[in-house]
Amino acid sequence: MRPTMDSEHMEQEKNISLIRNLRDAGCRKPLIDKILALHENGNFREELRLLAAQRSGLLEKVHAAQKQVDCLDYFIFHMQQEHITNSGR
Repeated sequence: MRPTMDSEHMEQEKNISLIRNLRDAGCRKPLIDKILALHENGNFREELRLLAAQRSGLLEKVHAAQKQVDCLDYFIFHMQQEHITNSGR
Protein backbone atom coordinates (compact mmCIF):
# COMPACT_ATOMS: atom_id res chain seq x y z
CA MET A 1 0.00 0.00 0.00
CA ARG A 2 1.14 3.55 -0.79
CA PRO A 3 1.44 5.81 2.20
CA THR A 4 -0.83 8.84 2.02
CA MET A 5 0.67 12.30 2.01
CA ASP A 6 -0.16 14.52 4.92
CA SER A 7 -1.80 17.86 4.11
CA GLU A 8 1.36 19.88 4.85
CA HIS A 9 3.38 17.83 2.38
CA MET A 10 0.62 18.13 -0.22
CA GLU A 11 0.58 21.92 0.25
CA GLN A 12 4.37 22.05 -0.21
CA GLU A 13 4.08 20.06 -3.44
CA LYS A 14 1.32 22.39 -4.62
CA ASN A 15 3.49 25.46 -3.88
CA ILE A 16 6.48 23.94 -5.68
CA SER A 17 4.30 23.32 -8.71
CA LEU A 18 2.90 26.86 -8.55
CA ILE A 19 6.39 28.37 -8.28
CA ARG A 20 7.62 26.28 -11.22
CA ASN A 21 4.68 27.40 -13.37
CA LEU A 22 5.18 31.05 -12.43
CA ARG A 23 8.89 30.86 -13.29
CA ASP A 24 8.06 29.18 -16.59
CA ALA A 25 5.67 32.07 -17.25
CA GLY A 26 8.53 34.55 -16.82
CA CYS A 27 7.63 35.78 -13.35
CA ARG A 28 10.48 37.11 -11.23
CA LYS A 29 10.94 36.34 -7.53
CA PRO A 30 9.22 39.47 -6.13
CA LEU A 31 6.09 38.75 -8.18
CA ILE A 32 6.20 35.05 -7.29
CA ASP A 33 6.46 35.92 -3.59
CA LYS A 34 3.53 38.32 -3.87
CA ILE A 35 1.37 35.77 -5.71
CA LEU A 36 2.22 33.04 -3.21
CA ALA A 37 1.23 35.32 -0.32
CA LEU A 38 -2.04 36.21 -2.03
CA HIS A 39 -2.67 32.54 -2.77
CA GLU A 40 -2.08 31.54 0.85
CA ASN A 41 -4.39 34.33 2.05
CA GLY A 42 -7.10 33.36 -0.42
CA ASN A 43 -7.00 36.70 -2.23
CA PHE A 44 -8.06 35.18 -5.53
CA ARG A 45 -9.10 38.46 -7.20
CA GLU A 46 -5.73 40.20 -6.63
CA GLU A 47 -3.86 37.04 -7.61
CA LEU A 48 -5.75 36.96 -10.92
CA ARG A 49 -5.11 40.68 -11.45
CA LEU A 50 -1.35 40.20 -11.10
CA LEU A 51 -1.37 37.16 -13.38
CA ALA A 52 -3.37 39.08 -15.99
CA ALA A 53 -0.86 41.95 -15.78
CA GLN A 54 2.02 39.49 -16.30
CA ARG A 55 0.19 38.01 -19.29
CA SER A 56 -0.39 41.47 -20.75
CA GLY A 57 3.29 42.34 -20.41
CA LEU A 58 4.31 39.13 -22.16
CA LEU A 59 1.81 39.74 -24.95
CA GLU A 60 3.23 43.24 -25.50
CA LYS A 61 6.67 41.68 -25.93
CA VAL A 62 5.26 39.15 -28.42
CA HIS A 63 3.65 41.96 -30.44
CA ALA A 64 6.88 43.98 -30.43
CA ALA A 65 8.84 40.93 -31.60
CA GLN A 66 6.23 40.28 -34.32
CA LYS A 67 6.65 43.84 -35.55
CA GLN A 68 10.42 43.30 -35.77
CA VAL A 69 9.89 40.06 -37.72
CA ASP A 70 7.53 41.89 -40.09
CA CYS A 71 10.16 44.59 -40.68
CA LEU A 72 12.77 41.95 -41.49
CA ASP A 73 10.37 40.15 -43.83
CA TYR A 74 9.74 43.44 -45.65
CA PHE A 75 13.47 44.13 -45.93
CA ILE A 76 14.21 40.60 -47.18
CA PHE A 77 11.41 40.80 -49.74
CA HIS A 78 12.75 44.07 -51.14
CA MET A 79 16.31 42.77 -51.25
CA GLN A 80 15.10 39.72 -53.20
CA GLN A 81 13.11 41.90 -55.60
CA GLU A 82 16.13 44.15 -56.13
CA HIS A 83 18.33 41.12 -56.81
CA ILE A 84 15.82 39.73 -59.34
CA THR A 85 15.57 43.13 -61.05
CA ASN A 86 19.35 43.58 -61.20
CA SER A 87 19.94 40.00 -62.38
CA GLY A 88 17.53 40.38 -65.27
CA ARG A 89 19.38 43.26 -66.85
